[in-house]
Amino acid sequence: MSLQSNDLEFYKNELLSMKENVYKRHRKHDLNLDIEELKSHSNHMGDSATAEYEQKKEMTLRDTDEELLNEIDEALKRIEKGTYGICVDTGEEITKERLEAIPYAKRTIEAQRKFDQQRNYPKDQTKVKREDPSDTVEQIEEEQNSYGR
Repeated sequence: MSLQSNDLEFYKNELLSMKENVYKRHRKHDLNLDIEELKSHSNHMGDSATAEYEQKKEMTLRDTDEELLNEIDEALKRIEKGTYGICVDTGEEITKERLEAIPYAKRTIEAQRKFDQQRNYPKDQTKVKREDPSDTVEQIEEEQNSYGR
């Protein structure tokens, strides 16, 4: 199942659309960081703590967006090089279903599982779990929605 030129065009458009949406969100986080910076100069401890929390939250969201933009740009480069849809680790084809769900995917599901496992559990087998940025983003967005933002 090789990707046809119309498939590649579809995924390219999906990635460009995603990129534009992430840029918009990224600019919003930068604006929110500027606003929180101004709020942090309050003399009240509660206001300062809230401003610090909001600033850290916006920084986390911005960093996650930067990671996603890098993934999208890498995928666009793979389209240009003719390697899009091919796993960077195994050389196997990535399924269309996976690419439809995650257009910037660069690994098959199995290769991604192995990659994540190696990343989360170093070779010395001490179980140092690293947070998944998407979990953090979802949690923060849920908090924002619960506060009526």
